[in-house]
Amino acid sequence: MRPLCLLLLCCLSMSSVALASEAGHRAAAERFLKLARAQSMTAPLYVQTDQLLVARFAQLGGSMQHETLLREYRERARTLLDRQLAWEAIRDELIELYLPVFSEQEFEELARFYESEVGSKLLEHLPELTRGSMAIARERVEEVLAPQLEQLIEEMGRELELHQLGPTDG
Repeated sequence: MRPLCLLLLCCLSMSSVALASEAGHRAAAERFLKLARAQSMTAPLYVQTDQLLVARFAQLGGSMQHETLLREYRERARTLLDRQLAWEAIRDELIELYLPVFSEQEFEELARFYESEVGSKLLEHLPELTRGSMAIARERVEEVLAPQLEQLIEEMGRELELHQLGPTDG
């Protein structure tokens, strides 16, 4: 009977250590996400949605005399976005996304980095750097790759057509 009690006690203490470790890991993930300003990552979606509503309003024939209606729908859209994209709404899902990637210790290291001067500078400039990087890639695709890919597709079409015709007796 005594060995069974000891085994039970060991199992209970190990599970409480595991729970405490998991709680610490989750807390470290949340702290990192807050430092990384994850709660503001949805801000561009608010801007895009607002721009979409304004554009659709104009397409539907809305004019400034009906601006009150537009304002009402912009507010309703903001409420919808808040319900689905507010930090409180996405926090747990984001934490679950990051947990398997980083250990508690790695989250702590990331947090120390983001609290440093250079980490803060990175956070401050990351949105503009990301936009700039995407603009460079988009420009390359539009100006260089798109024409080359179109040419490649045309060439493939011609070659496919030749293969489909089969050998000709000449």
